[in-house]
Amino acid sequence: MTFTKGAKFLSHLTALASFSALITNDQFAWTWSVAGLGLILASLYFVVTERPTALSSFFWRGASVLFCLIFLVDLRFSGALLAACMHFLVYLMAYRLFHLEKAKDHLQLYLICFLQLLAAAGAGSGFGYAPSFIVSSALLIWGLVVQHLKREEESRGPANSARSFRSVIPLHFMMSIHLLSVGVLLPTLLIFFLLPRMGVGFFQREQTASQKISGFSEKVDLGSMGPVKRDFTRVMRVLPVEKEKEAPLYLRGMSFDAYDGRTWRNTLSRKASVRRSFDRTFEISSGEIGSDRIGSGPPTGKSLRRTILLEPLESTVLFTVGSPVTVRGGFLSLLVDLSGTLYLSSSPLQRTEYEVTATSALSSEADQSARQIDYPPDIRDHYLSTPVQPRLAILAHTIADPFPTVYEKAQAIARHLRTEYAYSLDVSPSTRPPLEEFLFFQKRGYCEYYASAMVMMLRSVGIASRLVTGFLPGEWNEFGKYYLVRQSDAHAWVEIYFPEGRWLTFDPTPSGDPAEGAPSVGAYLDWMRLKAGAVSAYVDWMRFKWDRYIIRYSLRDQFALLEGTRNQVDRLSDRISELIVTLRRWVSRFPFRLSLAGAATIGVMLFFYRSARWKRLRSTPSKQRATLLYERMLRLLAKRGFKKRQEQTPMEFVEMIAQNGERSIDAIRRLTQLYYGARFGGQAFSLDEVRQAEYLFSEIKAGR
Repeated sequence: MTFTKGAKFLSHLTALASFSALITNDQFAWTWSVAGLGLILASLYFVVTERPTALSSFFWRGASVLFCLIFLVDLRFSGALLAACMHFLVYLMAYRLFHLEKAKDHLQLYLICFLQLLAAAGAGSGFGYAPSFIVSSALLIWGLVVQHLKREEESRGPANSARSFRSVIPLHFMMSIHLLSVGVLLPTLLIFFLLPRMGVGFFQREQTASQKISGFSEKVDLGSMGPVKRDFTRVMRVLPVEKEKEAPLYLRGMSFDAYDGRTWRNTLSRKASVRRSFDRTFEISSGEIGSDRIGSGPPTGKSLRRTILLEPLESTVLFTVGSPVTVRGGFLSLLVDLSGTLYLSSSPLQRTEYEVTATSALSSEADQSARQIDYPPDIRDHYLSTPVQPRLAILAHTIADPFPTVYEKAQAIARHLRTEYAYSLDVSPSTRPPLEEFLFFQKRGYCEYYASAMVMMLRSVGIASRLVTGFLPGEWNEFGKYYLVRQSDAHAWVEIYFPEGRWLTFDPTPSGDPAEGAPSVGAYLDWMRLKAGAVSAYVDWMRFKWDRYIIRYSLRDQFALLEGTRNQVDRLSDRISELIVTLRRWVSRFPFRLSLAGAATIGVMLFFYRSARWKRLRSTPSKQRATLLYERMLRLLAKRGFKKRQEQTPMEFVEMIAQNGERSIDAIRRLTQLYYGARFGGQAFSLDEVRQAEYLFSEIKAGR
């Protein structure tokens, strides 16, 4: 491959890598992706086949004018400057790929590739951006070096362009360039993590595609959650503070109090702001509504803390665990309604991170033994009303009446629904009321039907209850130590009112996992399923780390990093100080033993040193043995002022020493003769002669 052809091929690879960064962005339409890839491959075809392109300069001038107009139209109708610029960069890249003649053309292409990387980062660089960025950076380094060499080749004349790529750029040269790049990357990463973050967000995306999700508005039709449970889109990640797998908790969204036979409504939707402290903590009991929420009571039960990373949703509902006490996050305002549901002021356009402190409501002995509950007026008005459903009421009394306490009645109804009905997402449409169809005809459904049926049955026997929608805890990720929650984890359950304003959770829905209890298809398929799940968990963990510590790395994270580093240094300093004190104490108690141990250590080291040197001499061929000993003698004599010149033979060097009256001249002459015999005479340098040479060397060293 000629140098010119190799330079073009490298430029095409760089363009392909930087263009892949645009493809990974969700704002980049698939039509532009296909067009860009097609243009890159078409240009590469002409490079490989060395055929001239049939497109005239008139065509490219017309195309340039056309794409300028397309850019203006795109900007006018989309209103997204960054997206329009990304589309225009595709044409600029294609134009330059088809016109790579001079070194400056390659340099302009690399500038376009760099702009593509910047545009992709500004539009929202997901985890797919990482490999594109790394490969593009490596290729850009290569490309800039090649561009510089190409410019030098052009200055020497056209004949140099025919040289091979390998002759101009040897492999070891490129490897040295990349080693240098790695050396530059390390301080660059240090600057990245230490440079203060302003968080202004000039290059944030203009718009973000929020997920549509059902079941979290003030009015919800029964059965609307079914399509959601077939969607495996990621909704949130839930991180336990201790980073350990804990008992899974329901992620509470909204509660509903009124049901008209087909639709649930939240009639307690009057909202008020929650007071925000200086450290961005919202205390749920504060504010205009605060503790006046319907059925609210003092915090009781086990304390919980969870960090939640919520993806952009069209709903403003803020999901929590248990009964929330405080919420800490970067949002400026938080709202709460009379039912205790939390809301953001608007639908978030980006991922929202917040920490929830809550309590888990546990049933007490008084709850389990209560035969009747005296409900406050607001509870009776909102959580005991039910539409006229005679068959449902008869069924509820048949199940619950044999049990004396409220708690046992609730358990009996939940148990009946779990055991007598089948879980299924395929519910046939019907003209009958949904609950009547579910309980007496189809006898199958999903969580919404089970929870709604239980609420109506409980109210029919005089037990205050409400429907709650939210999410199951999802899948535990062992790599990242968090729960991954998807839309398919959307769920509905029941909360029952007990004295002191506590709501206890009851879930009448049976397991809906189709794999549960199913026979194994085979050990190999089970193994493949396990490995696929592990790979998926690892990829999600990598995606989470990329977003958390690269994309969303903030000034707060920098302070946490510096504080953690300082704590580690302090702990290390304390350990070193303790070790020094311990050593001093030990030395002061046992000075003789320490001296003896030091002498023994030195003796052992000398023994191993001599043994290693002797072993090396034994394993060395005769010529090398003699040479090693002779060179040791020369170094010793040089220290005494007798330095052998290059033009001197060994024997001439001996005669020079003899003329200066060296006392150990006999040992020097004898060692030189042994060296002559082994080095030039072909004589075997036996172990006896090695010992003799060692003895002669010791004589020379002693000056005898």
